[in-house]
Amino acid sequence: MIRHPWDWYVEEQWVTHALCDILAMDPDVTYLDPFAGLCHIPDALADRGLTAFGTDLFERGNSPRFLGRHDFLGDQIHMLEAMRGLSIVMNPPFSFQDGRMVRGLAEKCIRRALSIATHRVCALVPIKWLASAGRFRLFAEHMPSGIYILSERPSMPPGDQIAAMGTAAFAHGKVDYVWIVWDKQRATHDFAPTYWIPPRAKPARAPRKQSSPRG
Repeated sequence: MIRHPWDWYVEEQWVTHALCDILAMDPDVTYLDPFAGLCHIPDALADRGLTAFGTDLFERGNSPRFLGRHDFLGDQIHMLEAMRGLSIVMNPPFSFQDGRMVRGLAEKCIRRALSIATHRVCALVPIKWLASAGRFRLFAEHMPSGIYILSERPSMPPGDQIAAMGTAAFAHGKVDYVWIVWDKQRATHDFAPTYWIPPRAKPARAPRKQSSPRG
């Protein structure tokens, strides 16, 4: 599979619903996904009755919750980023921008989100992202309020290959993911509680037809 040049990988909406099932979301704040892509995260949050919007470097879909193109790491501030009650929920790019490696990219996105959000920052990252000497300072300076491990591996296909992949696009997850949550409204500790998000219930199989007995 060819890597997307802007690290645009699409999560299914159940990934955000699963977080909402285990983490009580504040209905009185606005939610922003600054790497919205197809707006799966804002749409999933809106399904739960929350006020949620998305921005992105590119316009990739037609969701009514998409509020325009915006460079989250740029110099300009989007109007949503100035909200008094703001939580950021995102699936940030990890290492590629315009086909070039950008070291520490996801950390830059998270640090930017922490500087803007007034309430929570929720970042969806591969679980291996937690173990890194280079990111030790991030967690030392900003201890998460919770780590939420997805027990079910989500499929995360490149956004530009979903149509060609068809039903296989979201058929099999290959990487373990975790939601890292920072709550700026709560006092920080020197540890981060860890939770396991259960896998989705599998659909019941149809009973097998019994063969008629031989005479």
